[in-house]
Amino acid sequence: MAEAHQYIASRDEPLRLRRDEVVHRLLLCLIVAGIEGAVAFALVFGAALAYHLSVLQENIYEFSTLFYIAFALFSAVGYAGFAAVATSNSLQRQRNAQLDVQEAFFGWTATIALTLLTAFLVGKVGDLSRVSLTTAYLVGIPVTFGVRHVLRGIVDARIRGGELHYQTIAVIGERVAVLNFLLGGEIWRQGHKLTSTLYFEDVRDEDGRLRPEIVSEFAARNVKNGTDHIVFVGTLAELDDFDGIVAELKRYALNLLYAPASRNRGLKFLDVIAIGPNNVLRFVRTPMSQSAVVLKRVFDLVLSGFGLVVLSPLFAVVALAIVLESRGPVIYKQARRGFNGDTFMIWKFRSMRVTESGYQMRQAQKNDPRITRIGAFIRRTSIDELPQLVNVFIGQMSLVGPRPHAISHDEELSRQLAVYAHRQRIKPGITGWAQVHGFRGETSSQSQIEGRVEYDIHYIDNWSIFLDIWTLLLTVFSPATRRNAR
Repeated sequence: MAEAHQYIASRDEPLRLRRDEVVHRLLLCLIVAGIEGAVAFALVFGAALAYHLSVLQENIYEFSTLFYIAFALFSAVGYAGFAAVATSNSLQRQRNAQLDVQEAFFGWTATIALTLLTAFLVGKVGDLSRVSLTTAYLVGIPVTFGVRHVLRGIVDARIRGGELHYQTIAVIGERVAVLNFLLGGEIWRQGHKLTSTLYFEDVRDEDGRLRPEIVSEFAARNVKNGTDHIVFVGTLAELDDFDGIVAELKRYALNLLYAPASRNRGLKFLDVIAIGPNNVLRFVRTPMSQSAVVLKRVFDLVLSGFGLVVLSPLFAVVALAIVLESRGPVIYKQARRGFNGDTFMIWKFRSMRVTESGYQMRQAQKNDPRITRIGAFIRRTSIDELPQLVNVFIGQMSLVGPRPHAISHDEELSRQLAVYAHRQRIKPGITGWAQVHGFRGETSSQSQIEGRVEYDIHYIDNWSIFLDIWTLLLTVFSPATRRNAR
């Protein structure tokens, strides 16, 4: 049977897969970092130049060119360092682009802060224009976002198109398993270039045992050629046979990886952890580390406590309006399914003439006759959700997270979409990533359900305190948040 790289090269001629050029990952990171560093230099130096010439009315000879070039270069190098790390992380983990935008913000903020600190330490902070530096920072936020997004898009497009390879791999294993690994996974569209293959059928002795010396020669040849990874593809039963060969390969400085011989592309191994003397593969991890849980809880406690105090006059006015319009409780509690599937009672201002338990209920719809006049207003403005600050304060909810549904709706949606229950891996929120993107209100269509779940799972997989802050800002200022309010 022909070699695997011949199959790959014949799959799609326009991809030019027979090219030997591979951009090393470090070089690719440096290229991206250089571009972003140049943008940082232009922002800092350009803002200073514009401020001194246009606002202070200095001429070009009075402008401290070398001084500002020095500080702009310092900022450029600092931000380029952050950009290189972000690019490396992106290539290694194939993360969502949202994390790159967050890292751009933190990197740019840290860069400006370090520039100011350096100016202070060298006694030049008085000579550095704080107005121009502040301007560079504020203008730089959207600019660095945009540049990072564009560069990430260009790199991703070339990788997916099979035109950009930043890592080389060699693969060994049974022929069928190797071909399935390479062709089924389309590794050439993931930034990896195949350098060579070794099939076990060709290296077994008369007794069917692998010949370690041939595998060792294969590894030595790939180490000499600079191959980044050697991947062993096989079943778990074959690991015992391969164990003896691993000892031979430990003499080389190489990355030796194991890939299960499986056609299942949905099940992902996250990492390997040790349990006693055993190495075990992890499929699913908790979405947040313990430190992240503590940080999010402190964030929720501080803001919910502050909100309950500041908004107490509004609570009193809304309560009075509800009492004057219709009979019934001001605040009603409804059963919702929350963290890890536990049931809790959510607090809301009553906006309807009925108060349903959550176990049997009819979802609110447009022009629902059950909604009162004051109820329509507080639902449209989301004021009806504010009592959930109590749920947040006592730890049943978070400020930001997947919106909890009534028990009856939760069970129905779980039947319609298998991954729906994955939303329960984190505390539910008053607002969420799905809501600020317009997925709010009734879920009458499959696309609405899938869209809401997709955004909720994205939030869980990419959580950061910055994402919480950004979601809260969008909740207040983005029109999409109120698009489907009922």
